[in-house]
Amino acid sequence: MPLLAALTTSVPKPAVGATPPGVPVAVAETSLVGGLGVAGGETAGGVGFSLMATHRFQWVELGLDCHATALFSAMAGMGAVGGLHLGSDFSVRLLGSAGMHAYHRVGSSLLSNDPGVSGSVPYAGGRLVLGYSFAGRKSSRHRAFIGLIAALDSDLERESKSVTYTADDWLFGNGSSKTSSTHAIGQTTLAGFLVAGVDLDLTSY
Repeated sequence: MPLLAALTTSVPKPAVGATPPGVPVAVAETSLVGGLGVAGGETAGGVGFSLMATHRFQWVELGLDCHATALFSAMAGMGAVGGLHLGSDFSVRLLGSAGMHAYHRVGSSLLSNDPGVSGSVPYAGGRLVLGYSFAGRKSSRHRAFIGLIAALDSDLERESKSVTYTADDWLFGNGSSKTSSTHAIGQTTLAGFLVAGVDLDLTSY
């Protein structure tokens, strides 16, 4: 009888650990990206690099960021990042950042004996990451990533430091003399980087 058959037919149960049909899968992914670019501010800038390691669960992303730039003076920074991850293959990440900037030889130049000054200050800023993730092999859930990072950081403190050095008048041959100079530690830094890396799919772990 149809009614008896319907009552006695067993309904298949999903396997242990499997996601029932219609239930969205919770995405957990670790991203490692790095690349080269340029950065600049009032006192330090030049060619730079950026490294970022983050982990996201669904649309929330947290991680660490380090970056550096150098020309005549140098600046290096490390801090935490956190914010929103929107999209999958093509993604947009809006991340706040906070950490410490270390400056070296600020105020030095090619045509001067001025050694510059050094120091460290805290910063806060943001990161905009635009990129595309694509699978290398069909059997792998991990994906390669290529994209752009735009960064804006503002140092929360400004320090003025003085240095005394021996200046050589090599242009006119007037000998050497003791000279003092004052330079500022701290700036607003704008940077852009072309980055590549990998997205590690940890959803099933």
